[in-house]
Amino acid sequence: MTKQDSPAGLEIGKKLDIRVLEAIARKGDVCIILYFEEDLAKNSTYAADLNEYAKYPDDERPFIELVSFMSFQRKMSPCFDDALTTVPLIITICSNSEEYNGKPIVKGLLPFLDEMDIS
Repeated sequence: MTKQDSPAGLEIGKKLDIRVLEAIARKGDVCIILYFEEDLAKNSTYAADLNEYAKYPDDERPFIELVSFMSFQRKMSPCFDDALTTVPLIITICSNSEEYNGKPIVKGLLPFLDEMDIS
């Protein structure tokens, strides 16, 4: 997939604030999935991952739909949005060529806490 036909302009390697990605995801044109493990994000498909982790609750899988992640974090910490203003959560796009149920899938990699820029 080229830059011009990547879903919502989300090219592989691009780094974006999670709040920007949330706004894109809420438009509904693309489904953004956050992965906690780089190898899984790069070497598997979303459909295969859903199948493999079907027996696990959403919050126990090594990936989660971005809007669900944001909702969960806001429920757990009412200060979550304020924290993102102080320390932005930067997501790296690692896949943009899949479709699931007729909708483009973009996979983003969540940074480990020790990789976050808090300067």
